[in-house]
Amino acid sequence: MYAVVARFNLLRVVLAGLLLLEGWPLAAAHAQAEDTSVENVRFEISADLIRIYYDLNAPIDKVHAVRLLLRRENDASFVYRPLNITGDAGTIVFPGQKRRIVWEFTKEFPDGLSGEDFYFVVEAEYVEPEGMSPWIWIGGGVLVAGIVTLIALPGSDEPPVPPPSGFPAPPGRP
Repeated sequence: MYAVVARFNLLRVVLAGLLLLEGWPLAAAHAQAEDTSVENVRFEISADLIRIYYDLNAPIDKVHAVRLLLRRENDASFVYRPLNITGDAGTIVFPGQKRRIVWEFTKEFPDGLSGEDFYFVVEAEYVEPEGMSPWIWIGGGVLVAGIVTLIALPGSDEPPVPPPSGFPAPPGRP
């Protein structure tokens, strides 16, 4: 009976460890999202192009999705998402200074934009890498180690009795 209780206690510890490992990536992703900021957004107009510059401050090894929005100061409900953009926008943008987005606005607004109160908002969001997370491998390793330990535990406190055989016991050492 003691062996069964010990195995259940060990199984509880293994499962608790797996639950902790499962929640850790979410907490780490949330902490990484707080480290992301977009600063120094500015733009310049030349002919039929608008160049938007910004600084993406985040850990250098983290990939971000970057979106560009056009807004108006005098109309809070005006939000336009430019379509014909190139450069440091989309789903794979690495952090750094002086990132650039180029918008061919005359393809979307052939007559131009009337008014002087336009500004751009650059949004960046941390993108979780695709594929298997290393936490899955760690959790799987803990699970396998727990199962192997459960199987390896003896069933009782008594030493195992060898099966009877017709051979005599080996002689003792001198």
